[in-house]
Amino acid sequence: MKVMNFLLFFSIFLFCICSGCLNENVVEEAQHPMITNVDVMSTPADEEFELKVTVYVQNPQSSDTGTLSIKVKTKDPYTNLITSDHMENVGYLKAGSQTYKSLTFNVPKSGEQLVMVELFEDNNLVDEYITQIRLIEQTTAPVSNVILTDLMIETIQATNYGEDIIFEASPGIYNQGDEVDKVTIVVTAVVDQYTRYTGSVVVPNVEQSQRTRGTVRMTVPADESYSFEVDVIADGLITASGQTGTAVKLHDLKLETPTTYALLESEIPVEEEMAAEETAEEESPGFEIPMLVISMLCAVGILRKKNRKI
Repeated sequence: MKVMNFLLFFSIFLFCICSGCLNENVVEEAQHPMITNVDVMSTPADEEFELKVTVYVQNPQSSDTGTLSIKVKTKDPYTNLITSDHMENVGYLKAGSQTYKSLTFNVPKSGEQLVMVELFEDNNLVDEYITQIRLIEQTTAPVSNVILTDLMIETIQATNYGEDIIFEASPGIYNQGDEVDKVTIVVTAVVDQYTRYTGSVVVPNVEQSQRTRGTVRMTVPADESYSFEVDVIADGLITASGQTGTAVKLHDLKLETPTTYALLESEIPVEEEMAAEETAEEESPGFEIPMLVISMLCAVGILRKKNRKI
């Protein structure tokens, strides 16, 4: 009887492990402040490029941080030479809060550049982030053309008892040509071919070679997955169109934490390659039920064999 009970409990335990029941709710709290996102904007300035690097920092701990500081370096990926090095103090972050810090500086050349961001707490390195950008020199004969660079999405808050969610979509644009009086940016959140949510914003006075963002605030159902389509309209013409390559689950994004997405089918003067992050692959569904059935059949067979001997 003891052997039968042991095998029965062992079979159930094996099933729980395979299905993830024992560890699906285990969440390891990060033990240090972290960089959640980095946004890089560039503007040609004479023979140099002006970079504006915005670093988003979060404190997931249950206690306040020490003194935080951010160091931003740019490096030529081919020669490994450091082309700029800047550091700014952030102060401290309260438990569970977040902030951002923008650093503006010039880099001496165009082409490929690595932007390396390091986060320090009390002068100790706790997190780092690396992204690669491409700096395009100003053309001598500018063409009147406003194009897309990327799309930043930030969820603001849940509303309507959690049924809906308010978010902001901020497409980045770059004016390759002459100054434009106004640019209209249209953002569409697409569920399927029948369900679409559209918002728009007008960005005035976009100067030659200027990079900027337009922000569209929208309210949509929280539980849907969305792909995003973006159109840029200048002088009555659509100058650029782009769409996200994957569906976005807004409900799963952290509140007030901007996330940058690449846009497909659009010319991108600044290409940002997000630092590789390790993600846990989900187990393929469909194996838990066969394991449970096999375990139950083994237990029943052992029970019948035991009863026959008795």
